Amino acid sequence: MLENLIVIDANFILLPFQFKIDYLYEIEAKLDGKTIFIVYKQILDELEAKKIREPEAIKFHMNFKAGLLYLEKNNEKYNIDYKQNIKLKEETTDNFLLKSCMELKSISKRVFLATNDAELRRKANKMEVRTIFLRQKKYLSFD
Repeated sequence: MLENLIVIDANFILLPFQFKIDYLYEIEAKLDGKTIFIVYKQILDELEAKKIREPEAIKFHMNFKAGLLYLEKNNEKYNIDYKQNIKLKEETTDNFLLKSCMELKSISKRVFLATNDAELRRKANKMEVRTIFLRQKKYLSFD
């Protein structure tokens, strides 16, 4: 059976409230086989740090809270795997995500990085990691 591993970047966690997108449903509906969504502690920590750094960013706080709630509410319905991995001190979060995707590729041939970061998508494509991103603020696109 085919297995899809979807690594979720920070900006994807903010999507449901921000753009009214049920990304878990849309991704699972478009892929054949079993789909596992991977959320790293590193990504949640990064969002948490931004929340602390920017206490005045009310919209961000709302999107973050709604994004976490969305994951929590869908935990039973979708296969969401929370991994405790965090980046090394000298590593950037982007490099951590790319390294993690490459490690996952040794387990499963179908690894996707769900991100709206154009630079990160470009790097991922160079490393032959497929990406999922938001197009025109309403469609999910698969590279």
